[in-house]
Amino acid sequence: MKRTVFSLFLLTALAQPAFAAETITVLHGKVPAPTVIDLGPAGDTVGDERIWHFLGTAPDGSTVIIDFIMTTTAQAEDPDGLDSRMTDAVFSFGEGSGDTLLVHGIGLYPKTGSTVKVSETLERAIVGGTGTYAGANGSVSSTHLADGTWQHVFNVK
Repeated sequence: MKRTVFSLFLLTALAQPAFAAETITVLHGKVPAPTVIDLGPAGDTVGDERIWHFLGTAPDGSTVIIDFIMTTTAQAEDPDGLDSRMTDAVFSFGEGSGDTLLVHGIGLYPKTGSTVKVSETLERAIVGGTGTYAGANGSVSSTHLADGTWQHVFNVK
């Protein structure tokens, strides 16, 4: 019996992520224009994708490579309304390190823009990671700052 309990304890301990819970803040400048793939009827429609690849900065000053794919999932009928867009993103910490956080979520965006309005925050799920962050979960809050830059606060568990 003791051997079984010890084995279960050992398996549970080994199944835990190899990192401690932490908060990581990534900053980056204004978002560059996306590459747009117009998958539906001509113009901005459901199914269209916006793709970005740009650099950010971690708290220690190291480079974070950021890749976003955003798909329009629903459109507001009102021209001043908000479209629903699903996002998948990868934040790669340190060039070539293999340490990544994977993000997934949905947000509401102005019809006429590629990003949320200034001073708005979106919360998305951390759905995994690699390297140091293998098995990560939690959430990330992304805020479009007044000067056009961005702050992403990861609450990693």
